Amino acid sequence: MLLLSESHAFVQGRKDWVVLNLDSGRPLSVQEDVLRHVGEVLEAAGVVCDAVALPSCYAARRRQNVLDLLLCGKRRGVILTIDAEMGGGPAHEDNDVYGAFKEDVSRLGEESDGKPLDVSARQLGMKVERVIAYDVPPRGVYYHHPFLLLDQGEQIAVYNFGSLQLVQTLPVKAPYGVCAAINVTSATVVDPYDSAPQFWDDQPPTLYTVAPPFEVQSFQMLSIAQQVAASMGNRRLEDAVALCKLCPEESPLSDADQRKLYSDYGFELFRSGRRKEAMSFFFESAIDVMDVLLLFPRNLLPRKASALHKDNSNNDKDHALEGDELVENLLALIGFLRRKRNAFLHRDDNSSTMGFRFRHTFGSSDESALELIDTMLVKCLVVVAEKAEYEERAKRALLEVVTGQNWCEISEAEVFLRAHRHFKALLAFYSARKLHRKALELLEDLERSAASAATLDEKTENGGMEPQSTGDLQSSYDYMVLIAQYLRVLGKKHAELVFEFSRRVLLVNPTLGLSIFTQRELPNTKQDIDPAAILQHLKSCSIAASSDGVNDVETPESEGAEESAKPILPLTSSQMLAIEYLTQVIYEGSCQLTPRLHDEVVYLLLDSIQAKTPQKQRLTSRVESQRGMTGLLRHKLLEFLEFPAAAYHPERMLSRTPTEMVDEHAALLSKLGRHREVLQLYALELKDAALAEAYCNRCYESKTADSSIYSTLLTIYLRPPFTAGGQAGGSTSPSVGSPQQASALWNRSGRSASLSGLQSEAVNAAINVLNKYAERIDVSTALELLPADVAAAPLAGFFRRVLERQVERFRNGQVKKQLSKMENFKVREQLSTKRKGSVTVWSSQRCQSCGKTLGTGTFVRLPNGTLLHYSCQPVP
Repeated sequence: MLLLSESHAFVQGRKDWVVLNLDSGRPLSVQEDVLRHVGEVLEAAGVVCDAVALPSCYAARRRQNVLDLLLCGKRRGVILTIDAEMGGGPAHEDNDVYGAFKEDVSRLGEESDGKPLDVSARQLGMKVERVIAYDVPPRGVYYHHPFLLLDQGEQIAVYNFGSLQLVQTLPVKAPYGVCAAINVTSATVVDPYDSAPQFWDDQPPTLYTVAPPFEVQSFQMLSIAQQVAASMGNRRLEDAVALCKLCPEESPLSDADQRKLYSDYGFELFRSGRRKEAMSFFFESAIDVMDVLLLFPRNLLPRKASALHKDNSNNDKDHALEGDELVENLLALIGFLRRKRNAFLHRDDNSSTMGFRFRHTFGSSDESALELIDTMLVKCLVVVAEKAEYEERAKRALLEVVTGQNWCEISEAEVFLRAHRHFKALLAFYSARKLHRKALELLEDLERSAASAATLDEKTENGGMEPQSTGDLQSSYDYMVLIAQYLRVLGKKHAELVFEFSRRVLLVNPTLGLSIFTQRELPNTKQDIDPAAILQHLKSCSIAASSDGVNDVETPESEGAEESAKPILPLTSSQMLAIEYLTQVIYEGSCQLTPRLHDEVVYLLLDSIQAKTPQKQRLTSRVESQRGMTGLLRHKLLEFLEFPAAAYHPERMLSRTPTEMVDEHAALLSKLGRHREVLQLYALELKDAALAEAYCNRCYESKTADSSIYSTLLTIYLRPPFTAGGQAGGSTSPSVGSPQQASALWNRSGRSASLSGLQSEAVNAAINVLNKYAERIDVSTALELLPADVAAAPLAGFFRRVLERQVERFRNGQVKKQLSKMENFKVREQLSTKRKGSVTVWSSQRCQSCGKTLGTGTFVRLPNGTLLHYSCQPVP
């Protein structure tokens, strides 16, 4: 039995072994691959020649007092360690041994430094750490820091514990025992006359052996400095590195020399194919990135590194990297470059204060190193992405590099990305580096190429030939969408770019092009383009005759159509683009436009109506009866005139609007608050009683007018204005919007006038209004307007509702009166109850306000029981 930690012990039986958790009594799990590996070492016999608990080669484990386990077979030994079992993650994560695609870059290389054992892990198991090979099975194993001693009967083999390489053999035959003494005191007395003699502790670590018949030998270990020097002189770099790591305090090398040793060992590992370990030592040695890059093919290196490639002594000219071997080396290089990049970016994090995050700024040398690292990262990821196994992860990692803050050499990165057709990454790179013109030129070139490829495919299909492959090109429309999305986020600073590159989108797809200016995606911190400049740009744009996205002319056929359905103009001209832009921006309220631009909408629509109306066709009074493009434009104009947030000047528009457009005139007069003239248009000009009533209801419910608007409508019906010809209403009425002199057909004594003087339709319309809206019409005004000889029967509903309303008011008044009386009685009762209460005041009681005694003077008692002097009571 061997104790491996405070909670774990190794137990060996005759044919089996197990590691127990002493706290729970359960054995640690051992994976099948570990059992298979141990079985191969023990040569399937299951017999363990010797089992030894060894200190871990990692400092973190040694500080925890967690030991490793060495199981020795006939030809080999295996070192097992306790570790947390890893959950079964995605398969592609298991083969990322170099950390090329790991999200947490800070943990790369953690396995080389060692990590403490997580004793709180749910599942602990045994893991194969290292394997040691030897020729003779050992009789016993002893640990003598930093060496491992194997008793092989005829000799004692000394192995470097870090590299597990044979260092020396001691000629000791069949020793009885071996004792390793680390601190040995000499017989040299410091002060012979001292009462308590002290001895020098100056002897090196010593090994004592006892062999038959009775031979005691001592072997003194050379100093670590001598051994490191000897290992380096013999080019046993692995032993030298192991000694430096195992005995850091005794290492004779300076920091610079040790870094040089690590870098030389890294080159040796790289040449032997141990890429992962090589990159770890490159990182620890703080080697110049350029020295590592020179190990790779010249065509991958930056231009300034290509000249140094020929003079690199570490470059193996006889062995060229290619194929899968090149990909594996590039994966290891990516892991190294990511660690170096992370070290640069987080070098000053410990000195930052108050948790603020700043954009990293570096000196010229640091920026030069970062430029080299990022440029090579892009190149390596592009090459690795060509292998199907790593394509998805490499492309994702490539986007992460080019999207964030990066220091890539612009010309070199863009040439490499374009040559390998990584257009998505190239576009992200341009966007991150604020190279907006290059990004837009790239998208425009791709769009033209896609359009040409689509045209070529159509020709080959018609000719019976097979279409050619277009690679990873998207459709022309997809690139148009990308251009539009890119332009939406550019503000006033790049207005010229927006105008320049939006012309082609507007030419080919006006609807998509218009969305560039109506669906802005700028953050609040950026200033957007001036709408007046956008309007001038849209007016100057041309549209192809057969543009995609041009809407057909649709005119609502009846009022039953949905009110929410807004008329959409076909974008066939720059004038239509300007109208749609202004109306959409005004309706959505995304930005505040000046009243001048609101007036511009009306002017553009009126000009379009005039231009689209044939000479032989006249404008109708009602919008709904107008057909064709003119009708659609009039619908658009009327909708805008009635929009509550429209800020145009209606008095200016009246003079520009043709008199035949009655609906538009009515909307303008309503905006000015001239409701009487609107009602005259509806009731007398159009003779549409339902439309006049609907207008009254709309104004009353929206509170733009009070109930007197119904009396105004009655006045128009029963006292219509007269024209010069003496006729009321009709087509000879004065022009709409001009002042009218109204004179009643009857005077105050006109109640005796004959009903034949009035048009029966007007009287019927007035009676209909009275019966429908009796509660909104003043009774005295209505009776005064009605002619004396009007029949009472049609007005029965009006009088009934008036009387019912009067009775309802009277009864409501009575109920309120009785309720007030009851409330008055209740308050009086409460007052009487309060007055009946008594208060006892003692001579010792004091005023709660001033603190003086109350005495026999007048006092006040508040509702909460507080007693105050009369003069101290709070002012109500």
